[in-house]
Amino acid sequence: MGTLWKIALRNTIRHKRRTIITAVVMMAGIGTFIAFDSILAGMDRMAVDNMTDYTLSSLKVRTPAYVDDIQATPLDKPLPDASRVLSALQGRGMAATPRIRFVAIVSNYNDDIPVVADAVDPEGDKAVFKLSSAVISGSWLAPGAGKTVVMGSTLAKELGFKVGDSVLISAQTVDDVTNADEYSLVGIVDTPAPEVNGSGLFMPLQDARALLVTPDMPGGYATEIDASLPREPTLNAAIASGEKAAASLRAALPGLRVDPISYLARDYLSVRNAKAKYSFVLIFIVLVIAAVGIVNTILMSVYSRVREIGVLRAYGMTRRDISRLFTLEGLALGLIGSLLGVALGAFFDFIMIVRGFSLEAMSNSMGSLPLSGVLYGEWNPRTMVTGFIFGLVVSLIAALVPARRAAKLEPTAALRFQ
Repeated sequence: MGTLWKIALRNTIRHKRRTIITAVVMMAGIGTFIAFDSILAGMDRMAVDNMTDYTLSSLKVRTPAYVDDIQATPLDKPLPDASRVLSALQGRGMAATPRIRFVAIVSNYNDDIPVVADAVDPEGDKAVFKLSSAVISGSWLAPGAGKTVVMGSTLAKELGFKVGDSVLISAQTVDDVTNADEYSLVGIVDTPAPEVNGSGLFMPLQDARALLVTPDMPGGYATEIDASLPREPTLNAAIASGEKAAASLRAALPGLRVDPISYLARDYLSVRNAKAKYSFVLIFIVLVIAAVGIVNTILMSVYSRVREIGVLRAYGMTRRDISRLFTLEGLALGLIGSLLGVALGAFFDFIMIVRGFSLEAMSNSMGSLPLSGVLYGEWNPRTMVTGFIFGLVVSLIAALVPARRAAKLEPTAALRFQ
C-alpha cells in the first residue's frame, strides 16, 4: 500500500493543471459551506441575543398559572414571594430584576393605541436588559422620578410624541376596574427588536403598582422575575447554560415556572433547526460538481496512461492494485481539496468573528430595509469536520468508476495502445 500511495501522489503532483482545477472546485465548495454555516449561526445568535437583551431575558421565573394564561397577560397570577426568587437568582451569581406585564392604552388625547406595557425597576433592569443603552432621545427611567414613561420610537412617532410631552395611560386594575393617569415621556428607545419600537412602553414599578392598584406582597407585586446569564461563546453553549441554570432553579423554587431562553425563543429556534438541515444542500450541490471534476480528472489520467497501466500489469500488479492506485489518486485529490476548503472556511470564520459585517452598510445599499448592528460569525468545528469528511467521501466514490475501468484493461492491449 505504501508503494501505491507514492505512485498516486507522484501522479497527482505530475498532473498539476487537472489537480489544481479539481482542488479549487472542492475548496470553493467546502469553504463556501463553512462560511455559509458561520453566517447562519451568527444571524441566529444575533436574533436570540436581541430577544435576550431587549424582550425575553436569559431566564424568566413566573407562576405556572400565569404561563398557562399568558395570552391574557393576567394580573391575578403574580409571584407569591418575589424576594425569595430574587435571592435564589442572585445567590447563583445572576443579575435579576422584577417586572409587571400588563395591557395598557396609550393616548395622545386624540388617538389611542393598545400596548403590552412593562413596569420595571429602573436600576435593576439595566443589569438584565439593554434598553437603557438604546435611548435615542431623552433619558432612561430614574428611580423616584415619579409618573414617567419611556416608549418605542415607532410608537412615539405614530402618536406624535416627543420627550417632555404628557401621555395618558389607562389600564385594567387587578380588580378589573379601569384606571387612568397622566405621565411625562422622558425617553424614546430605538432597538433591534421591532416589537419594542412599535409597541414598547416602560414605567417604574411604583407607578405601575399605583395605576394597577396592586396588593402588598413579599418583595413587592411582580408578575415575573427576569435574569441574565454570562455570555457564552456560541448559541448552543448559551442554550445549554440556560437549561442547566433553569434545572438548578426549579429544584430551589418548587411550585414556580422557570423557563430558559431555549423555551422563551422556542418558535424561532424550531425554525432555526429546520433551516439548518437545508444548509447541507449547498455543500451537496457544489461537491457533486467537484465529484464530476474528479471523475473527469481520473478518467483523463486513465486514458493518458494506458501504456503505463500495461507496464505496471506486466511488472506483476494485479487488477486490484491498479484499481487501488487510481482510487488513491482520487482520494489524494479529495484530501488536498478538503484541506484547502477547511482552511478557506476557517479564514472566513476568523474574519467574521473578529471584524464582523456591518448590517447598516447592507441596509444603505438595499434602500429602506431596516437592518442594524454588526453581524458576527461563530466557530463550528463540527461543520468543518463534516465538510472535510464529506469531501473525502465524495472524492473516493467519484474515483471508483474510472479506477474500475483502469483495472479492466488487459496488459497486452494496453502495451499496444497508441
